[in-house]
Parts: sequence; C-alpha cells; structure tokens
Amino acid sequence: MAFDLDETFQLDIAQMNLKKVHSVIFSLCKPKIPFVIWLLENPNSLLALPGKISLRHHDYIHILLGRGISPQDEAFVIGFTMGNDLKTNKLHLFIYKLFARFIYPYPYNFSTLNLRTFDLGFMYGRKIKIKQINKINFEIYQDETIGYLRNIFGINLDEIKLIKKD
Repeated sequence: MAFDLDETFQLDIAQMNLKKVHSVIFSLCKPKIPFVIWLLENPNSLLALPGKISLRHHDYIHILLGRGISPQDEAFVIGFTMGNDLKTNKLHLFIYKLFARFIYPYPYNFSTLNLRTFDLGFMYGRKIKIKQINKINFEIYQDETIGYLRNIFGINLDEIKLIKKD
C-alpha cells in the first residue's frame, strides 16, 4: 500500500498537530520488525548504525517529510535519517546498503531504485539546517503543528517533491 501523506487524505496536515496526524495515519500500522532490521536501526541495539531511531519517531519523520509507506518512501526516510546524522560515514552506508539490498527479508529489502531513493533522502538529510533529528525528543512537540515543525527543522516539501520527480 503506497500513499502520499499530504495528497491521499486530502487534508492539510500542516495545520494538524503531530500527535493527531500520527494517530490518524499510523494507528493501524503496527509492523513486526525483523530482528536483522532491529539490529541495524533500533537505538536499543548495540550494533545500530548512525541515524538509528525509534519506530514511533521514525513514523514522525515520515509525517514531517510528507512520505507514505511505500518501499521508496521508506528508503527516502531511512536515507534522510542516516544523512542527517553527522556520524554516518562511507562504511556505515556500505553496511546498510548491503543489508537492505541482500539480507533484509521481503518486503523490507530494497531494490536498486530504492537504493537510489535512499541516496536522495541521504542528500536531503545532509542539506537541512537541523542535524541529528533522530535524537530529538519528539514527545515535547506532540501538540505542535506539522507546518510549524517542518519550518523549525528546515524541511521544505516543495524541495522534496522536486526530488521525487527526478
């Protein structure tokens, strides 16, 4: 199931608060994350790569970036969080891409196209003004509107839409 958060629901989610948008969009999505993914992406794992983030906060990043839940959207969001973490280096990227392409189970594994989308997300994560977004305590922003949060974090949906068309 793929959808664009801002277009599918025909809502102006920019005017809604983070808690409400999350409950509307992600309340039904409670995936069981495979162990190998948990190892590389969960902040509680000793082997987690830079960009590691809790599942709920990962959902918040989807919302802020206006990305749905397709494999390409997932690739963009993960690329974004890794790119936004200044500790990410070429070895981390190699490891992540190797696992995402060849070791992660279906439907979590990435195609070549998904890996290109990951790279676009990575570049966008490097570009925005706020760094280490994966370490932000989003709980304090629950009542803030999505538009406000996008503004303070420097996330521009028009730029993301241009990236999606390339």
